[in-house]
Amino acid sequence: MRGYPQGVTVVTTQAEDGLKGITVSSFASVSLSPPLVLVFVAKGTKLHGLYRKAKGFAVNFLADDQESVSDRFAGRTEAPDMFEDLKFRLGVTGSPITDGARAVIECRTWKVYEGGDRSLIIGEVVAAEAPTDKRPPVYYDRQYTTTEPPEHPAPASDIVQQKSVRDLDVSGPPSPNQL
Repeated sequence: MRGYPQGVTVVTTQAEDGLKGITVSSFASVSLSPPLVLVFVAKGTKLHGLYRKAKGFAVNFLADDQESVSDRFAGRTEAPDMFEDLKFRLGVTGSPITDGARAVIECRTWKVYEGGDRSLIIGEVVAAEAPTDKRPPVYYDRQYTTTEPPEHPAPASDIVQQKSVRDLDVSGPPSPNQL
């Protein structure tokens, strides 16, 4: 898959023994109503079991100046505490949100499926923000690159429902009419 350009995210959560995070490039939008996203976590990672059982997580969409953050959570650098010297805050799910991220989607774990050597973790979006308009990093052919701004931005789609995640109830499990 190294010939397929992929976005770069760090998926974070809070565990009993502290804050955790992993670099994930396998991310997808699943549904607009309810708002669902999908992350894939390799079964061979030490945090696989933790993410399968997590009640919530945050998907931090990194900016092009955060390659070192991606490398840190991908295990390419030695750091006993992945969050040491990293600026972050805790979001509504209790998951860490990295400062400087282009966007963040916070999720309540909705369902977990098995798929070969990965677990497919579907999260229901409970909060989202896009604090910066920095360019995103793209991982392609085992290296980072970025995108060029579009010459002619696409017009807003009239087929996408405009629904604010701020209106979602995050106080408990989803009700049947939220599913």
